[in-house]
Amino acid sequence: MKKHSGVTLIELIVALGILVLIVSILYSVFNVSLRGWQKADNLLQVTTVARVALDQMSKEIASARIKSGSNSYYCLGFDKSAGSGWRTDSIGDEFYFIAPLKPGNIAGGSDLCEVGYWLDGNGTADISDDCLRRFYATDTRDNPGSLFDFDFSTPSGKSNSDEFVFNVTNLEFDYFDVNNNLFNIWDSRVTGSPPTKIKISISVAFGKGTASTNPDFISKEFSTVVSLPQ
Repeated sequence: MKKHSGVTLIELIVALGILVLIVSILYSVFNVSLRGWQKADNLLQVTTVARVALDQMSKEIASARIKSGSNSYYCLGFDKSAGSGWRTDSIGDEFYFIAPLKPGNIAGGSDLCEVGYWLDGNGTADISDDCLRRFYATDTRDNPGSLFDFDFSTPSGKSNSDEFVFNVTNLEFDYFDVNNNLFNIWDSRVTGSPPTKIKISISVAFGKGTASTNPDFISKEFSTVVSLPQ
């Protein structure tokens, strides 16, 4: 009677072990590649958000119109640690100013507008909810002149604060006077003059959790310095 050769149990176990080892190696390589790609993508997202935010803020702040020795056109900068800003959900510094930034599709009134930036925490601990907002209000008067009296406290809340960019976890403004002295608050109504320069600093984060719990997590700080017209 002819014998048929077959696979023994030991050979089957050895083959399965080799297969599991190969699959584990392939999975590890794939997982490392995937995490590397995700981290690179998060870094790209962080850099893009920071560039967009800082570019627009720099251009608008550089066009600010602030009258020395007058509160007709003034600027106000609040430090987050003082808790004296106007926005109830603010978790960063706040800066407000007057600039000729009214879009051409808004008819009537002056070109001068009330503009400001603040960081909205939305009352949550989730960084993906943190939103850099742009406060914006136009003036309906054709020639406001010395009666220009924007009140940065109104409209209240978020009614005139558009969502600008998300995932911004920190917003800071530093102010420099003519002698290059550094201040973390500024009120041109009190000082009688605008700052000569403003340093804008933001932190942007992408990824779930934190750096200690997620290797894909990216958080970086970016800054730029803007000179103001005197």
